[in-house]
Amino acid sequence: MNTLLSVAILLVIVFVAILLVLTIGRPTFDSAIKTADVKGAEDDLHFIDQYIRTVAREGRYAFRNYKFTSSKHFESIPGEDAIQFSTDTPVSLIDFMTRSFSGNYVYIAGADVNCLQKDGDGDGTTDLVAENDRLKAVFKKISSGTIDTSQIIMQVTDKTNNVTTYVGNSSILIDENPATSVGTGYTEIGNTGLRLPLCQVHAFVNSTIDYDVYYKLYAGADFLVIEVRNIA
Repeated sequence: MNTLLSVAILLVIVFVAILLVLTIGRPTFDSAIKTADVKGAEDDLHFIDQYIRTVAREGRYAFRNYKFTSSKHFESIPGEDAIQFSTDTPVSLIDFMTRSFSGNYVYIAGADVNCLQKDGDGDGTTDLVAENDRLKAVFKKISSGTIDTSQIIMQVTDKTNNVTTYVGNSSILIDENPATSVGTGYTEIGNTGLRLPLCQVHAFVNSTIDYDVYYKLYAGADFLVIEVRNIA
């Protein structure tokens, strides 16, 4: 009887010990797996970036084939000139709802952004809407024709305090020249959908000079990022 009891106690102790090892070690194991997964994706994106630069230098008819080393979820987003890798993980590799930049890489933790074409201000017309849990921005949809950058951002809502600001002037001036704020062009939204890591609205302006404007709302952000590129 005592022998059976000793064996039973031993089995229970061993079983509990195994559970403790699994409970304590599993997060470390998951973190290692996900870190390796992200590192592999970085390597793939690095080679793709190199191939793109090489093909651009070589000119017309140049091409490269790239074979991915493993099965990962990559997505090409032409409207944003980007290739996106995404993965779900219970392990925090970077702080949740933050973003960091390194060269051509953008690391985004979280996906609370909706990027849609819809009536964003209730006037019955279709707008371009970028919205996350903190901020909602409504942009004017211009298919083609006259474009005035002072009117592209129509309104911004601070969802935390439920305060809406109607933007009177969001002009883009190149070299402080007011003439460059208007011209012909269009606005468009990038990758549409729900629960995305970011939303990008693009405006092309053909004025006394040509340029592109990119309005970005990232996951967890309470502000817009505005970039002007390709000034020519």
